[in-house]
Amino acid sequence: MSRGGEAINLSDLSGEQVSEWLQSFDTVLCDGDGTIWQDDTAIEGAPDVLNALQQRLGKAVYIITNNGLKTRQELFERSQRLGFQLPSDRHIISPTAAIADYLVQSPEFDAKRHKVYVVGNAAIARELRRHGIDSYGAGESEELAPGDKWQDFAAREFGNPKAAENVGAVVVGWDEYFSYCKMARACHILCSNPSSAFLVTNRDAVHKYPGFCIPGTAAFVAGIEACAERDALEMGKPNPLVLEPLTKSGALRTERTLMIGDCLKIDVGFASNCGMLSLLVGTGRYSSLSDVQREKGKLPQPDVYLPRLGDLLPYL
Repeated sequence: MSRGGEAINLSDLSGEQVSEWLQSFDTVLCDGDGTIWQDDTAIEGAPDVLNALQQRLGKAVYIITNNGLKTRQELFERSQRLGFQLPSDRHIISPTAAIADYLVQSPEFDAKRHKVYVVGNAAIARELRRHGIDSYGAGESEELAPGDKWQDFAAREFGNPKAAENVGAVVVGWDEYFSYCKMARACHILCSNPSSAFLVTNRDAVHKYPGFCIPGTAAFVAGIEACAERDALEMGKPNPLVLEPLTKSGALRTERTLMIGDCLKIDVGFASNCGMLSLLVGTGRYSSLSDVQREKGKLPQPDVYLPRLGDLLPYL
């Protein structure tokens, strides 16, 4: 159904056609923000649909998010609180957990010896700590003091070789305290330790709200990449890397997986990169199928579209 052609409104299909479509996948990956919840409120019908997909149709369901402001356990607790009945927190795929899992499994990173410098929020540090990894910098402010010059800062902070010693990774996430000092520290560590990991929670460029827009993580990491002359490894959608634990274990076959989301670039792009089916819902940026079709040729197109995920419930 579709697979690269014109997006189909699922509501226009017969019950038999929808039933056939439902049989085309075994696993469901579902985005969080804008797809099944808004902040701390479930979108109407979304919990019922995901629960029915698991309990009535026997689908394996995972929530996959680029939200790097919470740990996997915190996101699981939110899902439970909002009525989503996932089997365990292992059915949450988040950037903070993906980063921690990656470092634990990396032969280059030794948790007994290495620490992590975080340009980002405190959730990253909490997730790393749960995995036995020490970190510093997360959720902290670091700016030039009044009257201080960058030369003074660099000499004081980087003059000692120990400033970059045993730092096995630099992790970048959304950071409301982002500053020149943080960028300089990350640059110094990455240039001093060529073997250190350089990871970013996601490359979301901008967060759009009804009355304003704010920079996303991509804006922060771009500056560090430029001065360190290295590219960060993205640990969120649309990078297929985040699915490797599931694909390698055999728990997920991408050709039998449906990705549900509200963003063409991130969610549908992720499905395209991984060879998965895609369902776009209109509870995010694209409130109608015509909005989606206007992006054809510029952004990936979904296989199917629904105004909201709850519209699928009558077919389950």
